[in-house]
Amino acid sequence: MVAKSRVKGFTLIELVVVIIVLGILAVIAAPKFIDFRRDAEISRVKAIAASYQQALTFSHTRWQIVGGNSPMNNLPGYAGDELDMNANGFPLGIDKGEPMGQPTNIGQGEQGCVDLWNTLIEDPASVSLSSVDNGSDFQAYRHPADSNPTGQTECSYVLRTLNDTAGRETAEIKIVYDSVAGTVKFFDSSK
Repeated sequence: MVAKSRVKGFTLIELVVVIIVLGILAVIAAPKFIDFRRDAEISRVKAIAASYQQALTFSHTRWQIVGGNSPMNNLPGYAGDELDMNANGFPLGIDKGEPMGQPTNIGQGEQGCVDLWNTLIEDPASVSLSSVDNGSDFQAYRHPADSNPTGQTECSYVLRTLNDTAGRETAEIKIVYDSVAGTVKFFDSSK
């Protein structure tokens, strides 16, 4: 005599309940995943800002060591001897020309901000001019400093990897370099 086995499966109601539970979990988990990505990007931007600030400190120290007390072209012994410094001993860019025509302005144009980024930061994230949207991590803007509105003394680097398309002033996450004070600051306007 052969015993008949019964095949058991899931009922339609059980399947619907499982699908509903999975949907609820997905709705709860998706925002958490998005926050993790944002938090990771913020941590990366803070690390880049710290690296930038450290490079400024090193270049300023080098300027002092070589006896800097005025604007200087091609700081010797640092960054390939091509970094141009202002009278305060902070970088203005590369290729400012000799003698320096405007020793208070970061230059030349926004390209000066891009050049500073690529010269000062070791293994930098990608950066482009503010007028170019080529999928780079950051866009660079050169603009007057709040503390000195007469000179082009600041660079802002706006993070674009989180799909922020706002301009420099209203961007959510950015790094700002002030060449007069020699400071790099991280800004997150969402907090």
